Amino acid sequence: MINPNELLRKDIFGIDASEIARKIEEFIATEFLVSNRNKIVVPISGGLDSSVVVALCVRDVGPDKVVGLMLPELFGNPEANRYGIMIAKSLGIETKKINITPAAIGLGGFDPFFSLISGRKYLEKIIARHMAKRSHSAGRDYMAWLQGDLDKPGRKVVFKVNSKQRIRLLITYKYADKNNCLVAGSSHQTEVMVGLFCKYGIDDCADIMPLKNLYRSHIVQLADYLEIPPKIRKRTPNPDIVPGVTDKYRGYFGLTSELVELIIVGYLNNIAPKQIATALNIDDDKVEAVILAIELSEPMRNHSRAPGFDFYWSKPSKPKKTSRV
Repeated sequence: MINPNELLRKDIFGIDASEIARKIEEFIATEFLVSNRNKIVVPISGGLDSSVVVALCVRDVGPDKVVGLMLPELFGNPEANRYGIMIAKSLGIETKKINITPAAIGLGGFDPFFSLISGRKYLEKIIARHMAKRSHSAGRDYMAWLQGDLDKPGRKVVFKVNSKQRIRLLITYKYADKNNCLVAGSSHQTEVMVGLFCKYGIDDCADIMPLKNLYRSHIVQLADYLEIPPKIRKRTPNPDIVPGVTDKYRGYFGLTSELVELIIVGYLNNIAPKQIATALNIDDDKVEAVILAIELSEPMRNHSRAPGFDFYWSKPSKPKKTSRV
């Protein structure tokens, strides 16, 4: 039987960062080789995750074959642009900036009147007033959305947030198709397991996801090993698309990312919620909220599910990989 106190320790996420980086670089090299693409494009936000991905790509294929794609919007966090330029300069890569605001307005993701105002702070006040009036919080509304109980005004906010991420994905692949690029994304286990991503958005879809089987604690160690600029390493896990939310784990669960991922580990090892709470010295209801998010977000992690059939013929063999000429 697993002892929760022995398993649920922060040091379980300790890794040999150099070895993990080597394995990821081998993965990137193989995928780039068989993709028959000229370059790798990485959507960068100046956050920790995308900075680590773009750094690993550069180490593998060189700065001349990597493009950092910046996709700002009117009400986005201006720091994303500053930090995105910072990581690009530190790695010596080409950048391309495409503003998604016109596309978001066309899709209805922005009010045309408010889009004329340079108003992230104004939007933050509007959202804060809206939440206070309804006695809601980001965490409460997130759980209500997962359970299908979110009210109409709340669903409208979800659409506005998700539409930006899906627009970013569309624009990324437009750029990739036109320039013969492989798309590298920055998703990872900690956010995926609790549903803190947009299904079919830029934080969910890519040709390769080098960090998808790692937790955020692993990525922090990789960032240190790769010597990502300290200012980027110190950034909180900020979604940059929800004004007022500067740390998505604290904002939605009232917990640090480290505690959230330890709850995930406990859940995956069939440890009872109360035992997890005791081992981590946190309230039962916080553990139960994270576990509920894991279970309710499961459909988000499975794309285009379909029924299975047991036909008598055998499955075709996988095609052989081809090498570049």
